[in-house]
Amino acid sequence: MSELKRPELPPLPPPPEFPAAPSLGISALALSILELLNERPMHPYELAGTMRGRHYDEFVRLNFGSLYHTVDALERDGMIVSGEREKEGGRPERTIYRLTDAGRGVLLKAVGDIVSQPRREYQHFSAGLMFMHHLEAEEAARLLEQRAQTLHTVVTKLSHLLDELSKTHGRLAVIELEHKIALIEAERAWVRRIAKEIVEGKLEWRAGIESGHERLRSGHGSSTH
Repeated sequence: MSELKRPELPPLPPPPEFPAAPSLGISALALSILELLNERPMHPYELAGTMRGRHYDEFVRLNFGSLYHTVDALERDGMIVSGEREKEGGRPERTIYRLTDAGRGVLLKAVGDIVSQPRREYQHFSAGLMFMHHLEAEEAARLLEQRAQTLHTVVTKLSHLLDELSKTHGRLAVIELEHKIALIEAERAWVRRIAKEIVEGKLEWRAGIESGHERLRSGHGSSTH
């Protein structure tokens, strides 16, 4: 008996509305360092303290190891240069860094690309939604409500933070926090609506891949998103 071979599906084309990531490929932490050094020269400890004081850690994964590694990489690439050293009391000397013209150019180009070009982002929640049909409908609705409650807690925390920062900073200085709150609030409203549709039986609930999913999958090979 000859062995049956599964037909190979053609690769999925990238969605045209989401172009490839900016060619610079610079990390959020590196951009944060360049941005702060564009204000004034600083040493790494001051960079970290300023980031925490401005709550950059809500958007950037921040620890001293990655910070010093990124500073070294930026200096090696000619985006920043080390200058004078600062010494306080019995503490070790701290090297102060400043931004180069090349680093300022990279900063402006990267920020412009990020602001102007949407980028595909891969989120854990999206993967959970893809496979949610394997759960019982009642359990999925309960978990979505649990997520909505957690999102509410996060929004409350960030809203208090925004109120506090707004007392000493202009709106433009905290606009990214306002954007994050808006995204979380929108997700929370959507999650609660889906949970309600599941409970009311308005959302079709089938486990596994059905024929409709097969048609959708095969259609990916012949059309763009």
